[in-house]
Amino acid sequence: MGCTSTKRSKAEGDIDRYHLEILNAAQGDDVRRLKEILDELDKRKATTTKKEVLNMVVFIQFKLPSSDVLFIPISSSPPSSFVPTLSMKSMNNFSTQWTEKVLSESIPLNEYPRPHLKRKLWLNLNGIWSFTITSINETFPKIYDQFIRVPFPVESYLSGIQKRIDSTMFLWYKRKFNIQHLHINEQYRIILHFDKVDYETIVYINNRLIGLKHLGGYEPFSYDITSYLNHTHDNEIIVRVWDPTNQWYQARGKQMLDIDEPKSILYTPCSGIWGTVWLERVPNVYINRLQFKTKISSKQIHFIYRIDLFLPTLHSKYELIDLKKTKQRLLNVPYDEILNKSEANYEYKLEIIISKQNFEHLITLTTNKSNQDNEFIFPLSDINLWSPENPYLYNIRIHLYKSYTFIEEISSYIGFRQISLCLNPKNICLNNKPYFMYGVLDQGYWPDGLYRAPTDEAYKYDIKQMKLLGFNTLRKHMKTETSRWYYWCDVLGMLVWQDMPAGDSFEGYEIELEHDKQLRLHRDNRTNNLPLPTLVNENINPRTKLIRRYKSKLQFEYELKAIIDFLSFHPSIVVWVLFNEEWGQYNTIRLGEWLQHYDSERLINAASGWQDRTGIGHMRDIHDYTKNIFLPAIDDQDRALVLGECGGFGLTDSGWSYNTYSDSYLLTYAFEQLILNLSTRLSAMIYTQLSDVENEKNGIFNYNRTILKFLPNRINQVLNKNFSQLYKLEHLWNLTSIPYTNYTDLSLSTSFNFKINRNPLKFYFYICYLYSFVNITIDKHYKISLNNTDEINDYHYISLPNNLFSNSLNQKHSLDIYLSYNNNDQSFLYINRTYFYLNLAILSE
Repeated sequence: MGCTSTKRSKAEGDIDRYHLEILNAAQGDDVRRLKEILDELDKRKATTTKKEVLNMVVFIQFKLPSSDVLFIPISSSPPSSFVPTLSMKSMNNFSTQWTEKVLSESIPLNEYPRPHLKRKLWLNLNGIWSFTITSINETFPKIYDQFIRVPFPVESYLSGIQKRIDSTMFLWYKRKFNIQHLHINEQYRIILHFDKVDYETIVYINNRLIGLKHLGGYEPFSYDITSYLNHTHDNEIIVRVWDPTNQWYQARGKQMLDIDEPKSILYTPCSGIWGTVWLERVPNVYINRLQFKTKISSKQIHFIYRIDLFLPTLHSKYELIDLKKTKQRLLNVPYDEILNKSEANYEYKLEIIISKQNFEHLITLTTNKSNQDNEFIFPLSDINLWSPENPYLYNIRIHLYKSYTFIEEISSYIGFRQISLCLNPKNICLNNKPYFMYGVLDQGYWPDGLYRAPTDEAYKYDIKQMKLLGFNTLRKHMKTETSRWYYWCDVLGMLVWQDMPAGDSFEGYEIELEHDKQLRLHRDNRTNNLPLPTLVNENINPRTKLIRRYKSKLQFEYELKAIIDFLSFHPSIVVWVLFNEEWGQYNTIRLGEWLQHYDSERLINAASGWQDRTGIGHMRDIHDYTKNIFLPAIDDQDRALVLGECGGFGLTDSGWSYNTYSDSYLLTYAFEQLILNLSTRLSAMIYTQLSDVENEKNGIFNYNRTILKFLPNRINQVLNKNFSQLYKLEHLWNLTSIPYTNYTDLSLSTSFNFKINRNPLKFYFYICYLYSFVNITIDKHYKISLNNTDEINDYHYISLPNNLFSNSLNQKHSLDIYLSYNNNDQSFLYINRTYFYLNLAILSE
């Protein structure tokens, strides 16, 4: 017995060795060795070790000689020689209604990733990959000691890793794949696509480096890997990612490594692969980009279409021209000048078949002019125009021929619509009619997937819920999404303002204009009730700052153009937002003019919030989170006036918001008043925001999308301008202490009765106090105790029970108040700080 016990103890002590052996067997698809290890553990009766190495976290799929598939559970976090030191931000609940679905799927997010340019043969590489984290000093990992669920950021719950990453770390991904079912021969190529990877990406196929490293976290990129592949056996892909977030000059939106402020508007970083990874079979010459534009006159629709072909000789010349201009003229020329029209190849013919939603044939167009604009004119009466109220999409099939030989077919769609300015002063017009945009700010964060929505249904859910409430616009704030999100905006009918994610957010500010300064100071003073702020210059080494600025500008301009090229297909996108609230803002005039010229089909919001430059872009954008919106005194005759951010209302449960309310009734009332009081000079408003994000609790929904904080029917009514049944809030009387008089203790008593003309729905105390302790007693029995621990408590509402007064509205009621600075039996005298204000408020319909 003693001998058996010793063997068992030794086996239990070998857990690290067994962990590594099982991982090596898994990565080598060595099922026989895996079985030997498990049998050995059984013989040695090392039950604890076996449980440890087989804990149910993720599943690794082994390929067997037969058609059977064996799933072996492997630990996701075995010992590693390199342990990240950054801790995860604390969050109470990571799950959404879609979390379990993701955890149960072998291939998450298995929908076709690029719906606007669709082919039949493709392979989704999402799922469980081998994974490890190393120091940036290591050139290649010796072992992959963890597993990750792609495509979710490393910091996210759904990834299975959930660790903070910084600039000292490399992320390594590895998996195997087989391409036999793609039927490859000399007529076809294999393209490896990455929808999104943040930030620097290097890819190896079968231990060979492919292409150049990619920089940027917000646009898709791809590699032709045909010559690197083994066509009969498994292939291995390794991806190395480096993501320094705000420790580098990259575009990063609202990602921040170290968030110390409790009221921060910055969020958890999202590192690594966060978009679908997939393979696609294409012919040697293939369609690689579609561009559809619409211009509407009084009787006609001008359909401008451009279909770009990948031609091997042309592609190399295109890349050479593009790279040559990267440092000097990247954003100084429009797209059709970068690719000279004389380089188009007229040997290829394109057939464009357009049909209605019921697949009734509309028209077939043919052209041999690829890689340049073509135009066809429809009678206006023949076309069903796209709008949020009527998101009509036509089906498109495109056939590519060389002479008379068929090469390939792709499927797509189009929504005919036009966004423009009209009238004087200028208004936003959709399809040549004035159109007010009721929008919502959408940060695109999820508690389980962070930057990546857990499922395609989750994308749809957000869009559909905002439409049901009556909104017609979403402002995708400081990030981009995968193609699927924009596809659902096209299908469901939701206009999109697309922000360019902020570059090096605290470098390169332009000089603030005086008028912008006054608007900003008003906003800060009204919102926070604090002294006017002063600007503090950062202490940054001038040489480092200059170099970093230069690199940041180059990267920002590269990603700006790449994002527009990637997203410009979608009819739902109607506004490009270049800069937001001066974050990383520079050369606004140059970049704004380039953007207007590069994409003349959309409206340009060059400076959202402040730091405006007169005459640049199509919008004068104001941000104001106060209850009394303050607009410029003079209209800009050439631009529309918009409220790019406002609201930010939240409930007083936890976290922070710009304005807090005690219940959904008051929250809804505040929103009604916001919409009711919007100036007729405005063409759009964007309400902050769709959902809570981490500690920022000003969402219409909570972070998990399980609680709608507003009363939905009333939101829909007011957005549809039904103002006949708005809530009414009356303040009946007030009780105030003598301001700035020195007290340690104060008692106040009064009586009151109601004089109202309508039936009350809710009762509130509207209160402000500078005391540590406040005790309120109503009618000698209902008590409210407030312990504010010596902090200023600004004006806010306290909900009172409905039955407190409802049965005795005509009676006189008593009110007794005791105020104190007494804390732990010690009295403290606060000079010139004592203040108390109390008001009874009634909400009615």
